[in-house]
Amino acid sequence: MEQSGNIIHHIWGMIRRTIAVFFSRETPLYVKALLAAGLLYVLSPYDLIPDWIPVAGLMDDLALAALLIGWAAGYRPRS
Repeated sequence: MEQSGNIIHHIWGMIRRTIAVFFSRETPLYVKALLAAGLLYVLSPYDLIPDWIPVAGLMDDLALAALLIGWAAGYRPRS
């Protein structure tokens, strides 16, 4: 039970870092555009794999969201 709380806490921290990267003034426009495009894709009813296909339909959305959150959480602006 304790470990699931740590995982949720870690994921929530990554999401907060992604939001901070998106709203930061130092973040380049192309990074913000990629994050916004990814969010639109995940929320859009039009997908590469339609959501009505069991499992695979949601997996492409979840995979893209996980990739973008992981990338943005590790993003550091160039000095």
